[in-house]
Amino acid sequence: MEFLFTAFAFVVLIGILVFVHELGHFLAAKWTGMRADVFAIGMGPRVMGWNPITGFSFGKLSEDVELGDKTDYRLCALPIGGYVKIVGMVDESLDTETMASAPQPWEFRSKKNWQKAIVLVAGVFMNIVLAIALYAAINMTKGRDELLVTTVGYVSTTSGVHAAGIRSGDRILAIDGQTVESWDAIIRQLLSTSPNPHRVTVRRPSGQQTDVSLSADALVQGLASTTRDVGMAPAGARLSAQTVELTNSAGRADIKPGDAILAIDSIAVASPQQMIGIVRSSVGKSIRLHLERGDSTFFKDLTVGSSGRVGIGLAVSYEHLPTRHIDYGVVEAISKGTSDAVGTAGMIAGSVVQMVRGTVSAKESIGGPIAIAKMAGNAMESGVDTFLIFMALISVSLAVMNLLPLPGLDGGHLVFVLVETIIRREISTSIKIRVQQIGMALLLALMAYVLFLDLTR
Repeated sequence: MEFLFTAFAFVVLIGILVFVHELGHFLAAKWTGMRADVFAIGMGPRVMGWNPITGFSFGKLSEDVELGDKTDYRLCALPIGGYVKIVGMVDESLDTETMASAPQPWEFRSKKNWQKAIVLVAGVFMNIVLAIALYAAINMTKGRDELLVTTVGYVSTTSGVHAAGIRSGDRILAIDGQTVESWDAIIRQLLSTSPNPHRVTVRRPSGQQTDVSLSADALVQGLASTTRDVGMAPAGARLSAQTVELTNSAGRADIKPGDAILAIDSIAVASPQQMIGIVRSSVGKSIRLHLERGDSTFFKDLTVGSSGRVGIGLAVSYEHLPTRHIDYGVVEAISKGTSDAVGTAGMIAGSVVQMVRGTVSAKESIGGPIAIAKMAGNAMESGVDTFLIFMALISVSLAVMNLLPLPGLDGGHLVFVLVETIIRREISTSIKIRVQQIGMALLLALMAYVLFLDLTR
């Protein structure tokens, strides 16, 4: 049942994101006078579809069907993507039949370069618009609770934040001379694009006040390695066991869902990443968990297996800490939604740069379809708001990744348009086909690698 729920959440997520992305390409193509033979959700064989010529039908269209300027809207067998087949464009189909004849006015290759560019970026644009709309909707309907905590509870030792000198117990007083009163304000200030580096004023547990210089690269490294908390987490977080695997160490020790995790080996835990790090570094060893259940506290000794896991799915809560609720009007919600989307795009782009540089492990940072499906299932289980926020995050990720200048992606096609603009002539079809074949081979290899990482996790 859990598998079906996870699969459903994944299909809903990918289906909406792909539809919005491809709709951008489709509408831009129509607006610029191009013909689109196919608008497909999914990849592979046609399962069902509709067009004005044959109406609704199942299976593959007959090869003698002439669509003219009409489009076949179809669902395909594999729910892992989608595409719009624009006439006169060398795309993933590698269909060169049209390219052998003289260019027609309605073809991609007959249009001006700026029109081609608009069609290519339209999918990315629509994904960003979707993310802004989702963030704005959440902001407007739910508002936001700001966590009124500025003391650092945990710093990842592998993060740039730790390298800059921020430590657990530090209280952040100001960033770039601006006083901060909440953890949310701290994150917003740190993720702002300027200045670089940020000047972070902290007060040590000893009472000493000092300034720490924190660069954008350090922040991105933290984001990539700890996913949400720029390499640090606020003090006062409450960890608990959300799920317990009965066949693993935690289940055999009779740990129950809902048990609060106070400490490991007398070390207070303030972040899921902190606990995961401690457990992974204790393979083959015994660790002692200090737990709370109801009004009682107790200890459990667990042996960490070779997998580096003890079988506890973690939940983190800040509900017991002081918060401040903020409501947004329509204009404020859209403005905040835009800044959320732009900030997310900057975070993801920075993470990609860090992976290329080698300062962040791609193995730890990349998630494939299995990882996304699990996160989608967890997000949907947590509620509509959480699922929509996760959808916004993945929508921005899809936009950023599609802009990478790689053959087979929108960014790769944009490179062709840019080169053709510079040399003032069209690149030969044979070269485009060859580059597309190489790009698709590389993308398939990358997908296989990512799937391998998912399975080995």
